[in-house]
Amino acid sequence: MANYVVGDIQGCFEEFKNGLNLIKFKSSKDFLWITGDLVNRGPDSLKVLEHVMKIKNSVHIVLGNHDLHYLNCFFNKKKLNDDDTFQSLMIHKKNTKMAQFLLNQPFVFSKKILTKKKVIKVAMVHAGIPRNMTLKKTETLSKLCSLELIKNPTNSLKKIFEDKKNFLAVDTFSGLVNFFTRVRVINKNGLPNFTFKGRKKNIPSNLAPWFKKENKIMDDLDFLVFGHWAALQGKTDISNIIALDTGCCWGKELTFLRLEDQKKFVIKSKQG
Repeated sequence: MANYVVGDIQGCFEEFKNGLNLIKFKSSKDFLWITGDLVNRGPDSLKVLEHVMKIKNSVHIVLGNHDLHYLNCFFNKKKLNDDDTFQSLMIHKKNTKMAQFLLNQPFVFSKKILTKKKVIKVAMVHAGIPRNMTLKKTETLSKLCSLELIKNPTNSLKKIFEDKKNFLAVDTFSGLVNFFTRVRVINKNGLPNFTFKGRKKNIPSNLAPWFKKENKIMDDLDFLVFGHWAALQGKTDISNIIALDTGCCWGKELTFLRLEDQKKFVIKSKQG
């Protein structure tokens, strides 16, 4: 039995399928963790979601910003952007079932894993976690956000995308959800800046990556895995905070990580 984490799939079904073959994934005994952004940008969001739902009892997922964008378009009947590629999800005969499946996924997930040497505690988020939050507080707030989203998807999604005055306040619903799913860099007060999307070496001097060894949540964890920031190219320079979005939908790679021994498995992208 093994636990594998895969970075942002974003509709790249062929690479996803090749990766599952490479790791010899068996849903009867293994677990697959997905860092969010299952859909959009790549060509086969529908196939990705269908396959994940087929093996759902062996899958741990956190929601990403593209998943939320798809849910917002679905529940609030929003017009798709020119570069959106999930039209097939919107018109599928099981579209409500698929939307409900994603709607019920958390923002943060953690689990204890037995390795050959010891038990380790691993957590996963799509983008990032505020630096002063313990694991307990993070998981409590994640659950509260999920409950609000499930209870009233139309209003909650509207808040996530339109409540601009609270976007930077991590003690509000929209601010916290946007931190979990969109953050890359923060200012000296720990508040997010959502405009910067580049490489680590190009971060302006008044900003810093959201992750540091000193992040409070790391007192409770052996490893933290996340996706979202493809420009990091899988490098955080912190051994137990691991970036897994390696830009498959941009023509780079799809990366799988075996949590028991941190071995990586890389699939070359087929996207142009």
